Amino acid sequence: MRDALELAHGLRLSYLTWGERDAPPLVLLHGGACAAAEWREIAPALAEDHYVVAPDLRGCGESDWDPELRYGVRQMVADTRELAAHLGLRRYALVGHSLGAVAAILHAAYHPGDLRSVVLEDGGPADRTSPPALPSTPDSFAGEEEVLAWMRVPPWVVETRLRPENGRLVWRGDMEGRKRWAAAGGEPLLPKLWPAVEKVAVPALLVRGAHSLPFPRETAERMAELNPRIRLVEIPDAGHLVHYEQPESFLDAVRPFL
Repeated sequence: MRDALELAHGLRLSYLTWGERDAPPLVLLHGGACAAAEWREIAPALAEDHYVVAPDLRGCGESDWDPELRYGVRQMVADTRELAAHLGLRRYALVGHSLGAVAAILHAAYHPGDLRSVVLEDGGPADRTSPPALPSTPDSFAGEEEVLAWMRVPPWVVETRLRPENGRLVWRGDMEGRKRWAAAGGEPLLPKLWPAVEKVAVPALLVRGAHSLPFPRETAERMAELNPRIRLVEIPDAGHLVHYEQPESFLDAVRPFL
C-alpha cells in the first residue's frame, strides 16, 4: 500500500507498506537515485514476519524534490526517524542498500535506541566524497534497451526509476538537483565513516555481493574486524545489487538474522 507523510520541512515523503500493522516493524532504505518499489521482489517475503515500510527518499520515486537540495545522508537519517515517529514504530529493524546502508550505519551509531538490529547491504566507507556516477549520468534515454545498456538492473526496475516524457525516458527523481548537490561538494562523509562503523551499537549483518565492485571485500572485512557487532556474509554470484540479483540467497541470509 502507498501512503505519504508531510515532513517538517514541508516536503511530501511517499512510502510503501507490506504486512500486518501489529507485526515487528522493519524499515527498508533504498540506494541513491533508486526507489522504494525496488524492494517489491523481496518485501512480501519479509512481510510474512514483519510490518515492512519502505520510503521513497526525498528527491526519489514519488517523493517531493527538495528545492534546497538537502540530499545528504544525515538528512536521510532524519527523514527515516520522522517517518518512524509518524507511524509509531518502536525498536524497528533497519535494512539499507548502498547509500541506504551508509544512512543505516549513521542511524545505528548515533541513534541506536531507535533500532533492534540493522542490515547493511553492500555499503559502507569509501575513498570518495560523493556518488561517482552522478556527473556522468544521462538526463534521459531513448528507451529501455539504452537504459539497460547503461546500468545493470533487472528490466522491471526501469519503470521504478524512469518515466516517459516527450518520447524519451527521464528520471522520476531529481537527478539534476542531485548533480548540482554533488557539484557543490555533496557531503564529504563516506571517507570519514569509519568512526560511525566503530560506534554501531546494535546487532548488524553486513551482506556483500561476492563480485561487488563498488564495495571491496577488504572494506567489508575491515568493518567486521573493527566492530564485533557486525557479522559479514558474502552472497555468491552477486554484485552490488544483491537483493536484485540473488533475492533468495539474500532472504536466506537476512530473515534468520532478523
